[in-house]
Amino acid sequence: RIFVANEMDSTASIVEDGREIRKIQAPFKPGGVAATDDGLVGIVGVRSLTLEVFDADTLESVGHVDAGEGPTHVRAGPKNRFYVTDTRGDAVLVYAARPEPERLDRVTVPGSPYGMAIDPERKQLWVTLTAEQSVVQFTLEERTLREIARYPTVRQPNSVAVDTASGRVFVTGKADGELQILKPR
Repeated sequence: RIFVANEMDSTASIVEDGREIRKIQAPFKPGGVAATDDGLVGIVGVRSLTLEVFDADTLESVGHVDAGEGPTHVRAGPKNRFYVTDTRGDAVLVYAARPEPERLDRVTVPGSPYGMAIDPERKQLWVTLTAEQSVVQFTLEERTLREIARYPTVRQPNSVAVDTASGRVFVTGKADGELQILKPR
């Protein structure tokens, strides 16, 4: 199953075998979708300021929780964790998903955190800081994050991705349309 957020009508489409099989109500103005290995789907509501978690099989809501002052993106990590960038709140929020969504921590990250990528091989989270022209490397800990390093980036780094085989990190800059490749320590 593939889950696709429909920002304009605040729904999520469920796609199987290349066709939409169902639509569910999502948080107001969904900004991102992420799925855990354990069959949970998190959808962040940019305008509702919430994270709602769904069971991927039944499509029932497991629950919802506050997602800060201006959530923009969500990523799923090991142990049924969800990570949300609170761009206006200058933070990354860490959530447990079971038995119901619960915020575990709020990690302050000044500089407008925006794009995120999870590296499950190295148990790391990468977060772009659009106001600082940098990307932050965190290690995933039980209930929080620990900063490892910061790297300067291209201007307005909106997106980040990780090649889990090599550990290389790819950052795109909206301002000049550039791609930066990092080889972290």
